[in-house]
Amino acid sequence: MSKKHKPSGKKFWITVLVTLAAVVALGWMLRQVDWRQAALAGARVPVHVWLLSTLGLASSHLLRAGRVRAEWRGPLRMGWREAWGLMVRHSAWVVLVPMRGGEAIYVWALHRQGGVPLRQAGLSLLRLRLQDMAVLAVLALALFAPFGWPWRLLLLAAMLVTAIWLLPAVWFIVQERAARRSGESGRQLPPPAWASWAYAVSNWIVKLAAIGWPLPSLLPIDFDAALKGATGGELAAALPVQPPAGFGPYEAGVIAAIRSAAEAPWSEIALAALVVHLLALAVTVGSSIVARLLGWSHRDLRRHPSGPGPA
Repeated sequence: MSKKHKPSGKKFWITVLVTLAAVVALGWMLRQVDWRQAALAGARVPVHVWLLSTLGLASSHLLRAGRVRAEWRGPLRMGWREAWGLMVRHSAWVVLVPMRGGEAIYVWALHRQGGVPLRQAGLSLLRLRLQDMAVLAVLALALFAPFGWPWRLLLLAAMLVTAIWLLPAVWFIVQERAARRSGESGRQLPPPAWASWAYAVSNWIVKLAAIGWPLPSLLPIDFDAALKGATGGELAAALPVQPPAGFGPYEAGVIAAIRSAAEAPWSEIALAALVVHLLALAVTVGSSIVARLLGWSHRDLRRHPSGPGPA
């Protein structure tokens, strides 16, 4: 009996230590935030707006989980809980580790918990990111186009169809180059399927709307300018060179995007950008902690769990 309880006790203390480390890291990154100014700015936003924004950000994580579940539910034991746990763990590592080094946790988790070869897991991550950039770029181009909303929506639909048509060819070239570079000839991963595209597009629309929703309460701008600000922040966050949590580039992206669409002092935009950035960060890290405490982010993903246990 004691041998059976020992691993669970060890896992419990690992979970506690990892959770405390995440909280300490978050506190260190936020040590220079002017909390008084942030609180005064946040108080201008109605409570229901904060609740809707938080719900939207949490929903975007669920949509990301649907995308990875659609990819791996065949070869792996990847239900909604496992997929959500993997994606919020991945998202938290991306924001906590500088220079986007946290991206590696996706590859490591699939390899360690699911037995997926490192090359296949790396290609899966690359495919997700290529799709992310394709969708975000298309949304940004449509949003910043100098047309009315009906024309923007038509442009968005046309560019999405083009991206979905072109990405398989791009993906084939990427895989061929990766195979030649590594000298391996492993199983080729297909390009993203229709379900993956539906989840990706839905995720980005929901996330941008959730981030933009509080901005009109913080600044004298309309929702169109707020969406542009949210998109600018996400585009800046996608850059490969990032400090921990993306503080600085994210706010700069929001400032540049909003200033291109509305007249507002950059100092006020910077404070508003920081406030919504903190909300997004809190939802991401908080979701990761919940997934860790529930044990969903570290489950064994193998179909036949007779091999080594999860990390």
